[in-house]
Amino acid sequence: MEFAIILPVMLVMTLGLIDLGRAFVFGVSVQEGSRQAARLAATANYDTSVTDSAVLGRLVGASIPALTGCLSQTTTQTCNGGSWTFTINVVNGGTTYTTIAAARTANALPGAQVTVTAAGAVALLPGLNTGAFGLSLPQINVQGQSAMAIL
Repeated sequence: MEFAIILPVMLVMTLGLIDLGRAFVFGVSVQEGSRQAARLAATANYDTSVTDSAVLGRLVGASIPALTGCLSQTTTQTCNGGSWTFTINVVNGGTTYTTIAAARTANALPGAQVTVTAAGAVALLPGLNTGAFGLSLPQINVQGQSAMAIL
């Protein structure tokens, strides 16, 4: 009798711990991906092959498992059970450029600061459809952001 009462509580607590652990793993991987992407973007002044697509490709590639299936573009997209937004900002002398190409054209790369950001939400219990019962599960917001100076 006691087991029947405590079992649902223990299962909910166990699933909650699994989801919280999953959110932490996603947060750490997105932070590492943004760090590696910013490191690549910091070389844009002397390496002309560094483009927005290359930087975002590094972000997505280094953020596995969080960004599995995401595209390397600066739009809001849905991938891996969540909605994600990727941005690149280059700031030099009070002017903000939203692409590396725009900063390169304006000759604003030397001495600028580049910031790479990935922000999204991790679905709790992915794949579980609760809409039929009028319930909704909250999502955990995850963000990775790194800034580096372009030399």
